[in-house]
Amino acid sequence: MGLVPGRAKRLESAISICLLAILSLIGVGVFIKQFNYNISRYGIQHQPEVSQSPISTGLAPAGFETLSKAEIYNADNLYEKIDGKAPLYTEAGFKELSTQRFVKTGDPNLWMELYIYDMGNIKNAFSVYSEQRREGSEAFASMQFAYKSSNALYFVDGKYYIEIVGSSESNELSKAAAEAAQKIGTNLAVDPNASIPELAFFPQENLVPDSFKLYVVNAFGFEKLTNIFTARYKIENESVTAFISKRADSKEAEAMAESYRKFLIENGAVIKNTDNKVLVGKIMDSYGTTEIVFTVGSFVAGIHETDNQQAAENIAEILINKLKSLNNE
Repeated sequence: MGLVPGRAKRLESAISICLLAILSLIGVGVFIKQFNYNISRYGIQHQPEVSQSPISTGLAPAGFETLSKAEIYNADNLYEKIDGKAPLYTEAGFKELSTQRFVKTGDPNLWMELYIYDMGNIKNAFSVYSEQRREGSEAFASMQFAYKSSNALYFVDGKYYIEIVGSSESNELSKAAAEAAQKIGTNLAVDPNASIPELAFFPQENLVPDSFKLYVVNAFGFEKLTNIFTARYKIENESVTAFISKRADSKEAEAMAESYRKFLIENGAVIKNTDNKVLVGKIMDSYGTTEIVFTVGSFVAGIHETDNQQAAENIAEILINKLKSLNNE
């Protein structure tokens, strides 16, 4: 016997309501699961992206306090903090930047910002330090790689390149920056034996102090010229820039030297004559400046963009003799 039409409609409505309730519960369950999934089921252990800043409250100099929380930047967002300069750091092996401001207690106009760049190793840190340094800047004598300007202090501590930049030119800020630098030196965990042995490859005769630079990539605008150290010399009132790069072996050194010679010639350089038999075929004129490229064993070396050819040849000879002595050790 069939159901009464009214009762049939009520039963259909009840069933529909139950189905809607079940579907709603399923939807809620899927939504919750979506945001609480267990990725370990797929062999992946979830790890929150937490980075420990090397900056601590103990770095504030006497009479100063923290003005802001420490901020951390990686290679993907470094440009947000140092717009326009990020490639210099990232191409040199940049890992992370930690930055924080400190303010003079009771005087909001006197503040300074600390930048600690983790560059991975001391050579990378020295590279950005040396490329940033301007000629004529004043050395900061208490550290090996350090200099100061009217409102800032710049230095290398192990794998870190560090800047302390003041809000204005101020003796008080200068003293505070120096104090912060000393505190950083005792607080950062660095390798005490980290060094840059390549700097000892350069002859000391006529060397301009603190003139070393390291180009990790794209030295002199040539992408294949990597890990190039340079230093300036003064001879007969002429400035000469010498460069050295130690390669894996003599074959690699000669290949790099030859590719750089071709690069120079492709860009307008021409071979120059010389009475120096050691340098025949190795000297070029590049738009009025002298370029010298040669190899000594596993070293690629030479002179870059020097106005006076004779001065360039003199330094090149001194450099060749130094590198020969290193090859014989």
